[in-house]
Amino acid sequence: MILARSILAVPARTPIAAASFARIITRGYADAPKKKKQKAPDISMVPIKAVGVLADFYVPPKFRNCPITSWPKLLLRRIGAFGLNTFSVSKFKSDTKLKLRFNDWKELAVDKYVKTNKIFAAACSLPRAQRQSYLQSQLDGIAGIEVVKSLSTRALTFPARSKLEWNLKKIEGNPKLVSFTPIPDSNDISAVIQFVVKVQTRQEMVITGDAQSKTERSVTDYIVLTLNPYTDELVLVGTLFESDHVRGVKPELEMENVRALENFQKVCADIYRAPPEPKEVM
Repeated sequence: MILARSILAVPARTPIAAASFARIITRGYADAPKKKKQKAPDISMVPIKAVGVLADFYVPPKFRNCPITSWPKLLLRRIGAFGLNTFSVSKFKSDTKLKLRFNDWKELAVDKYVKTNKIFAAACSLPRAQRQSYLQSQLDGIAGIEVVKSLSTRALTFPARSKLEWNLKKIEGNPKLVSFTPIPDSNDISAVIQFVVKVQTRQEMVITGDAQSKTERSVTDYIVLTLNPYTDELVLVGTLFESDHVRGVKPELEMENVRALENFQKVCADIYRAPPEPKEVM
């Protein structure tokens, strides 16, 4: 994504009650049956734009970026992630009886991604006083609440007398579905889907001010989207990075830690953040 390091911001607090949905994700990775708990909230009653990234979903890292000694485990984790996605797809089909429309969903995801970038660039070109309201109106139905808040904060840091233009030059490779997670309602029936798509693009960024600068580069993003499969309502709620070579398929985030989960959702909503420092190879 553009301006990962140049436009600094602190994302706002997520509106969703993170703890309420923690066990929804947790039980998908559970190792053993547990005592029956209080019913999960009915997520079908929550606007999808309010549902932030619910877990640090596993994103298989490139082998070339990992030590050779980790390759056997990485291969097993890829198989495990594939198995988990297969199970999730099967549950979704069993619950909903809906037709799987992966190609349509991926195409819609890329469309939201492109629109978000273009709208953000257009907002940065407006007077500062108009940027937040412009983003809120133009990104309605395209991006989640926290993404809009994060972009609004970032847009305010762009120089007042400069213009920003973002252009998609090329989609490099077919978008790939990385993770597929049905989120059940209070009756344990799939109501919402959260999925991760790998998008590889060639992007151009033009900044016009006292002087003009033009940058073109290839970018790979793992975008997270929330979808209502019954209405086709879909919004961009954040991004993830490739997982390191150490962690497993199961999310490392402590789902019952409300503060940690809320902070994680805020971080993911900042779609222009810099990637984390890679872990040292032991």
